[in-house]
Amino acid sequence: MTKLDKITRLAEKAEAKSEKRARKKDELADHAITALKQLGYARTSLRDIAEMSGVAVGTLHYYFEDKVDLITYCVRRYKVGFVADMGWILASDVPPDQLADRFIKGLSLSIRRDAETHRLWYDIRTQAMFDPVFEEVVAEIEDGLVNLVATFLGRVGGTQVQARSTYLVLDACFRFHLQSFLKGDKDAPAGFERDVAEFLGRDLRCSCRDARQCVGVVRTS
Repeated sequence: MTKLDKITRLAEKAEAKSEKRARKKDELADHAITALKQLGYARTSLRDIAEMSGVAVGTLHYYFEDKVDLITYCVRRYKVGFVADMGWILASDVPPDQLADRFIKGLSLSIRRDAETHRLWYDIRTQAMFDPVFEEVVAEIEDGLVNLVATFLGRVGGTQVQARSTYLVLDACFRFHLQSFLKGDKDAPAGFERDVAEFLGRDLRCSCRDARQCVGVVRTS
């Protein structure tokens, strides 16, 4: 075996080890999210997560520095997936009104399907107001969400200047109906769809008039 062969083999082993470690971290993070979304940040300890994961606390410490490191990894992992799912919707080659409808329904479905995980996101975002260790990941995720809204507006006839203000309204509406759904209101996702369609329809019609473009981008019925 040549020296180059040995170097190549060592590199392949290192890459395989890195991939295995990443898969294990993802597996532990998925178990951690299950615990966190049920109990919340403040009431969940590493021991709780270890028990639900079927591993020792020491194993968690091997992959994550501490509870903050684990939670940051969990929230980032989930939100990246959420943004990717919504981005897939925005990649659809359909007219603007249909795209807007799909985007709204995708958000609505997420309330119904992933309510507890979204609750964890809002929990961590609130914690960032008290604990600076969460500020970076929260800012990173919110930047991604604003960019997602900017992409949406670019597809349906809005302007990217509106992205931040539109995100803030969408977020407030999403959180309001999410909280209602968590309290047992099964019609909350449908209420979210109606409220957002009304807001976006009004907002985008104003934008289209300013740009002397077509009106009625989003259906409000």
